[in-house]
Amino acid sequence: MGTKGMLFRNATDDDLAALLAIQKDAFARYTDHLLPEQIPPLNETLDDMRKDMQYKSIIVACIEESPAGSVRYYNKGGVCIIERLSVTPELQGKGIGRSLIAEVENRVAETAHKIYLETGLLASNLLMFYSKLGFSGEAILRRHYGGFDWIAFSKFIEKTKEYFSESTKG
Repeated sequence: MGTKGMLFRNATDDDLAALLAIQKDAFARYTDHLLPEQIPPLNETLDDMRKDMQYKSIIVACIEESPAGSVRYYNKGGVCIIERLSVTPELQGKGIGRSLIAEVENRVAETAHKIYLETGLLASNLLMFYSKLGFSGEAILRRHYGGFDWIAFSKFIEKTKEYFSESTKG
């Protein structure tokens, strides 16, 4: 299964079991350095996802109508907060994660000026991934989720930056 014909749509309740399975598969790689209990995405339940869906948007990346990945986001004070970016392990490295981030950016360009996320400091692959997408480290979060170090990343959204600078002229 390649990434040709990838489509994005909002998740429905019917998607949640498949998305949770993808998430658990995607985050399982980090159990080499941490205990599963220390990795919040590995401990999430369907009920947790349903609660999240009440106030967060979930985008599903589909290839040939099958979910290949997802990302959650919500806006708070003009900042889009991204959580739980997950891609099926055998499809990682094919642009799905990058495309999901770009889709979020497009969807929030008129309502947010910045994208913010947190990731584990031990996940060197994710540090490189987010850096290549233009994110910058804002802070090290010592002994954070699961008791290990995380990093806060952010990126300003270009479309909105122009909008805000125009709207403040006056």
